[in-house]
Amino acid sequence: MIYAPVSKPSIVTSNITAVETKDFSLTCQATGQIHAYQWFINGVAPAGSRIQLSPDKRTLTLSRLTRRDNKGPYECEIRNPFYSNRSDPFTLDVAYGPDIATIDHISDQFATGINVTLSCVADSNPPAQFTWLQNGQSVSNSASFSIITSLNHIGNYTCIATNSFTGLTRSANKTLMIYAPLSKPTILTSNNTAVETKDFSLTCNATGQIHAYKWFINGVAPAGLRIQLSPDRRTLTLRSLTRSYNKGPYVCEIENPFYRNRSDPFTLDVAYGPDIATIDHISDQFATGINVTLSCVADSNPPAQFTWLQNGQSVSNSASFSIITSLNHIGNYTCIATNSFTGLTRTANKTLMIYAPLSKPTILTSNNTAVETNDFSMTCNATGQIHGYKWFIDGVAPAGRRIQLSPDRRTLTIRSLRRSENKGPYVCEIENPFYRNRSDPFTLDVAYGPDIATIVHSANEYPTGANITLSCVADSNPAAQFTWLQNGQRISNSATFSVIASLSDAGTYTCTASNLFTGLTRTATKNIIIYAPLSKPTIITSNNTAVETKDFSMTCNATGQIHPYRWFINGLAPGGNRIQLSPDNRTLTISSLRRSENKGPYVCEIENPLFRNRSDPFTLNVTYGPDIATIVHSANEYPTGANITLSCVADSNPAAQFTWLQNGQRISNSATFSVIASLSDAGTYTCTASNLFTGLTRTATKNITIYAPLSKPTIVTSNITAVETKDFSLTCQATGQIHAYQWFINGVAPAGSRIQLSPDKRTLTLSRLTRRDNKGPYECEIQNPFSSNRSDPFPLNVTYGPDIATIDHISDQFATGINVTLSCVADSNPPAQFTWLQNGQSVSNSASFSIITSLNHIGNYTCIATNSFTGLTRTANKTLMIYGE
Repeated sequence: MIYAPVSKPSIVTSNITAVETKDFSLTCQATGQIHAYQWFINGVAPAGSRIQLSPDKRTLTLSRLTRRDNKGPYECEIRNPFYSNRSDPFTLDVAYGPDIATIDHISDQFATGINVTLSCVADSNPPAQFTWLQNGQSVSNSASFSIITSLNHIGNYTCIATNSFTGLTRSANKTLMIYAPLSKPTILTSNNTAVETKDFSLTCNATGQIHAYKWFINGVAPAGLRIQLSPDRRTLTLRSLTRSYNKGPYVCEIENPFYRNRSDPFTLDVAYGPDIATIDHISDQFATGINVTLSCVADSNPPAQFTWLQNGQSVSNSASFSIITSLNHIGNYTCIATNSFTGLTRTANKTLMIYAPLSKPTILTSNNTAVETNDFSMTCNATGQIHGYKWFIDGVAPAGRRIQLSPDRRTLTIRSLRRSENKGPYVCEIENPFYRNRSDPFTLDVAYGPDIATIVHSANEYPTGANITLSCVADSNPAAQFTWLQNGQRISNSATFSVIASLSDAGTYTCTASNLFTGLTRTATKNIIIYAPLSKPTIITSNNTAVETKDFSMTCNATGQIHPYRWFINGLAPGGNRIQLSPDNRTLTISSLRRSENKGPYVCEIENPLFRNRSDPFTLNVTYGPDIATIVHSANEYPTGANITLSCVADSNPAAQFTWLQNGQRISNSATFSVIASLSDAGTYTCTASNLFTGLTRTATKNITIYAPLSKPTIVTSNITAVETKDFSLTCQATGQIHAYQWFINGVAPAGSRIQLSPDKRTLTLSRLTRRDNKGPYECEIQNPFSSNRSDPFPLNVTYGPDIATIDHISDQFATGINVTLSCVADSNPPAQFTWLQNGQSVSNSASFSIITSLNHIGNYTCIATNSFTGLTRTANKTLMIYGE
């Protein structure tokens, strides 16, 4: 086929005008041997869902044109295998709009006489035509026009923008409001008089273009629940007027967006009261002959009118009046305050009392004699205007539960008289608000006793031959009479007597004290004991031998007047819950003897109040053990040929006897023995320690293991061939006393999710082999506590591939008669086997082959690479085109 150069193409359009949102087509107009058409937009191949090409790519259609995306420039190119040519660039002028019409930012409201310009804009190609309407009537055909504001210019303005090419119209609206100045408002009230607690309204009276009403109280906007405004805020209502908060001044203001005006200030004169009527502070009580002035006040606007009443009878019509006090002025006084404007009346009351002087009172008694523990009463005798009776004991007001006053406090009663508290002196006093008088002092002589009889300082216990003096005392008014008894027999009628102590003087001594006036008798008793010296005690034990953990008792053996027994251990009194004493403390028992705590020495002591004696010290030899048997420091594992020495210890008194067993067979009767280690010496060794006195036996056990050297291990594999991506296992083959298996890859312990070890670590499995990561070398090591050995290194030869087959880079198109070599490569172990196919027919079994191009060589060439070990095959393809003249 022979090709000639192609001529320059041109671009032909479907429409004269390109309109935004409409479809638009461009066709590549050309002649000659044209194999293909290609388009360029802004120098780039067209792309996107809105760009479509005809099947032969000659015509390009733009769906839904946009001004921004579709300007171009556009170029079309034609070509055949040897020639190509491009059109001149073609740029689209896209007609659009008008877009949204917009009126330039100006206010919606103006005062009269202002120069205002209205301007309208709308993006459009070609530029839009404009029309302005006021309230539907045309006023201008330009984008902008101006007015001097008057009330005639109030209304709605519409801008209309039109594009005859696109057929589109857009509009925008604006409403203008024109305002004139406002006249001064006035305030109108609802009532002539403002009365406190009543409602009161004020209305703002005005004319004109009023948008809002505002109120000011004392120059501030009104606030609070008691102030209410009408919906249009023209009327302000004050709920429940108060004198202090609602005086004002009040001002109302009117306004529109350009003008405002205020009323003159308006002040309220609030009528109120009278408030609470109050009588000036004076006393309620007076003596006769005093000048007293009564005054009444009550806050009121206008001022209140006053009237005074005494016991209901009018006595004055002024706010104040005066009197000279006498008994005729006793009674109730009422002040009445009135306000005729508010219609309110308030009253206040005061009661006056007038008093005369009092005469001297006297004290009368209920009994001739005051006896301790009996009740006793005194009465205050007096006449006159008596408001209260008071008593004083030693100059102080009476207090305490034992002193009682009658309801009128005239009679004072003392419950259960006491000598020290109730002697007095007593005084009674009478009083009224202006006068008082007291009786003469009155003193009580209280008869008492005898009190508790007491035998004064003397001992209860004496040795024989001591001088014993006994004395008795008892407080009494008048003085008491005394009598002494020994064991019930009278021996003396005086307060004191003496004897020389003998055993016959032991016994009970009783002192009796009496008072004939009170009829009381008191007694005191003393027991006297006579003692002789004590002999030395001895300690007797319950057992011959003291054995640890057993109980052991000691008894204190002695005669004489023994009051208590005492024990001492190491010089201290016994303590702790393991030591028990008999009820008389004579026998000491130690529960569960301990070697360290219970050796003693032990001492027992006897005593009475005047004599004591101790036993000789007694020391315990406590037998114990054997304690825990212990095999002293030696290893549990040995290599063959080692010297093994085993020693057993156990604390014991007397010393323990030892026996050794190996696997249950007796091998020694001494605490220590030795052997040279062999495999027959492995096993369980038991040490037994015994004490014949305590009957106790303790044992200790030790397990001994003997190890021999380990032989060299070998690595056994699961498969003959290691194939990439397949699993592969290696097992460590060995014999002997093996405690652990360990693997090494390149001298390092294995790691990673693709390497797994069996539970005993003997087998290592590699998941999904790779040629790079799993070459090794691999080593396995076996170990026990005394020896270890490693296998020889084991490297893996991983078979893989073939990988991706690749045909060397050559052209896809050739003229006839050219020498062309086709080569195929694919990485593989072992190397891959190759086969070439042309259009499905085998043409070569080597990696490369050559041809001299002819039309017979046109077609598809396939390279096939194969690895029989991995079972994998890879292919690569290339299509050749040969051109003739």
